[in-house]
Amino acid sequence: MHIHRHHRSLLNPSFQQQENNGIVQLPIQQPDTTHIYPTTIDYTDENVIYSDIDDDILGNQSNMSSAQVSYDDNKVDIIAVQQLYSRFLLEMREQHILPQLVIQSITTYIVNLLDIIVELIEEQAKRGNMIQQQSASTSISVDDMRSTVNQIEKSIILSTRNEYQFLQSCQKFFNYSPPTQNILSSNQSAKEFSYHVSIKQTIRTILEKDYVLPLLTENVRNQVAITQADPDLMFSFRDGIRGRKTNKQSFMIQLYVDGIGVTNPLGPKKDQHKLTMVYFTLEDMPDTFRSTLQCINLAAICYTKYLDTDEKIRKFYEPIVNDLNDLQCNGLMINKFDTQSIFSFSTIAADNLAAHELAGFQQTFRSGYFCRRCLVTYENRLLPLTDVHFIQRTHLQYNKYLNSLENDLQMKSKFGVVGPSPLNGLQNFDPTSSFPGDLMHDFYEGVCPLIIMAMLKEASSSRLITYNAIQNRTENFVYGNLDKSNKPPAIMVKHLNSDRIVGSAAQKYCLFHLFPIMFSDLVEHLESFKIYLILRELLDMVLALPQRKSWLPFMETLSINFQCLMLDLLPHKVIPKVHFITEYARIIEENGPPVRYWCMRYEAAHLYFKKIAMQSYNFKNVPKTLAQRQQLRQCFFYQNLIF
Repeated sequence: MHIHRHHRSLLNPSFQQQENNGIVQLPIQQPDTTHIYPTTIDYTDENVIYSDIDDDILGNQSNMSSAQVSYDDNKVDIIAVQQLYSRFLLEMREQHILPQLVIQSITTYIVNLLDIIVELIEEQAKRGNMIQQQSASTSISVDDMRSTVNQIEKSIILSTRNEYQFLQSCQKFFNYSPPTQNILSSNQSAKEFSYHVSIKQTIRTILEKDYVLPLLTENVRNQVAITQADPDLMFSFRDGIRGRKTNKQSFMIQLYVDGIGVTNPLGPKKDQHKLTMVYFTLEDMPDTFRSTLQCINLAAICYTKYLDTDEKIRKFYEPIVNDLNDLQCNGLMINKFDTQSIFSFSTIAADNLAAHELAGFQQTFRSGYFCRRCLVTYENRLLPLTDVHFIQRTHLQYNKYLNSLENDLQMKSKFGVVGPSPLNGLQNFDPTSSFPGDLMHDFYEGVCPLIIMAMLKEASSSRLITYNAIQNRTENFVYGNLDKSNKPPAIMVKHLNSDRIVGSAAQKYCLFHLFPIMFSDLVEHLESFKIYLILRELLDMVLALPQRKSWLPFMETLSINFQCLMLDLLPHKVIPKVHFITEYARIIEENGPPVRYWCMRYEAAHLYFKKIAMQSYNFKNVPKTLAQRQQLRQCFFYQNLIF
């Protein structure tokens, strides 16, 4: 009904010309359809759609519902109807995340509605012929009307007859590009697959939009002009030491790697549907648009359990390496603008575990050489940085350790290096520097909640406040309008007993940020509050955009003071992440502002895949389902993308 009520001009541009349309003159009554009820579909919230989906997860595309499919107004035919209906289904599936079962039900009811309309028109026409003997208006035969509506019904049914027909319609009308299946296993009896989306093809689709390429070029030029006027500023990766070595005319491509569980089972099945995801983004997208999830694109996906050998890992990342090397060597010809675009690989955003796994370093942080940037050992982390300076890792040194491992097969690790990275063939990739720190995991989910818990424990042990009072205070604290969206859960007594702060990264940061206000009567009596003040100042500088190179020496001083105070006041709390945050001055100097390569927005993209996995009711081949749905969602966005 929505199509005929709000978009009937698309189906018939001359609808309002009543003098040339005999159908409009028929006094058709609306049928009583109150007796029609769905009997085969359960339309509960659980089975139809997640009612609490954040608009941001859907790409903030609520205004797309009114978008129209463009076609030649002078050529309205059955193909145009099929295109319009396919676009409607695509929006229902990928923007509103309706399952295929509901899509088929929609088609069934629309077809039944058209049948009723034809019967009513036929009945009214028969009555009109009986009571009206003459008419000056031009009329249309009932047979022609029925034939036309039948053709419309067939075109609608064709779009939803099965998944294959729907995908064919999306390829025909919206340039849908299906993911590529890649065989990982050599055993033919137990085939293991990964699914890849061509980075090159995705970028081509993005840049062929009229406004995207000029937008990227203008953003790069503006940043270059500002940094030339003030060389102390750092806006992006290209302003760091590593970025200055790349082609100034190239667009930067950033990767992200992580493992996620799309379900939340307990016990031995908790990793049954754990997936390894690889995303990428164009770093030079303006900040206003880069923050939207539609700018995060899928590159590869597979079951994590399949990546159990070096050969399978190499096969999984090989298409990504080939795509990026092709873009860096040959660029990309955009025919619409008749220009050759150049690209450069920048960094890989990842948490510490994923970074060590992909870079070829040890995956334990409680012994040995736990840092991928320097040669600090777990025991030496307790040495004050005022007394020692740790040797920095280099690519040449890394290769020497690899050669030692290859020559001595009995050796499992050499200074923390356990094997080659599957990305070693990628141009501009350096396993010792291409994985900069992630401030979300190091600060928000690492040191910040640790310091909060230490201050609360000190306040309780000093008899300044009880555990129950802490719980009541955090439960009843009134948050401001800017903080309500990230309101953290209350700190319960059980959380204090287990020494754990719960909540998302944004919620933990909100709690850390407001702690001096929530406990203003206590903080001046806490020795550990000195650590908080230094960490707070350091974090504020790390989050700054743009950065200034002149800040780096002071950030280095803050880092050293923070580590020394931790050793003095909380030596039992000096975890590896305490060491990691002391390296951020050097990380910024090499790679630019940390907010350019943190995991915050990438982690938000995971929620879409988790909801799709639960909503699809299909766990036979989850990676294929998610890759396909992501591509459908992206082609829907690309059709409506307006920056």
